[in-house]
Amino acid sequence: MFSVGVGAGFINVLAGAGSMLTLPILIFVGLDPITANGTNRIGILLENFTAARTFYHHNLVDLKKGVKLALWTLPGAILGAIAGVRIGNFWFQRIMVIVLAFSTVSLFFSTKKATEKSERSDGVVSPWLYPTMLGLGFYGGFMQLGIGFLFIFALRHLLTKNIAQVNAYKTLIVALYTLPTILIFAWMGQVHWRLGLVIAIGGMIGARLATGLTMSRRGELWVKVMMAITILLMAAKLWG
Repeated sequence: MFSVGVGAGFINVLAGAGSMLTLPILIFVGLDPITANGTNRIGILLENFTAARTFYHHNLVDLKKGVKLALWTLPGAILGAIAGVRIGNFWFQRIMVIVLAFSTVSLFFSTKKATEKSERSDGVVSPWLYPTMLGLGFYGGFMQLGIGFLFIFALRHLLTKNIAQVNAYKTLIVALYTLPTILIFAWMGQVHWRLGLVIAIGGMIGARLATGLTMSRRGELWVKVMMAITILLMAAKLWG
């Protein structure tokens, strides 16, 4: 469980979809899917706080802007967590595969031309980003699986092209909206604290390693490659 936590924390911060490792393992050891979904949030919370703290100390995130974006996700995250045990997700998974694939392809195309035509300066929040945060908050509260890809896609197109800053804002936003979702799952008795903490400790170590790689000279390339690999694996799992 600890080793899986390290791998999941590394993948979650660098790209996303670390839950592909943790959710099946939690179910394999005997938790029902709903409890696994709730327990998984402990690692997500701590590893993203670990990464966000490191990014903040390297001046990659405007705390005021990040908190404001996170607040927009809260209503959706709370509703998503409540709905998580009631709503079927078969068709939503199919749609998510398409969105994730499109997001990955877009990362490997030059954005210079589009940037020149845009009236919004890089780093300035697009008005479309706020309602997008609300929708992503709902999905993150509901399932969480693959939410990192969607945040990267949204932040990269509606906030900044700098992939290190994108990851910095993503980790802060995810950490902040995950806290109330854990409380909701815990209130419903759907959190196994001991298993969750074991994975979380490993996740914090993996997250610390991933932040260093993100800020390295080839950090953007590593993020893109990791995203492409994990998206292909997750798409195959979800579609099957």
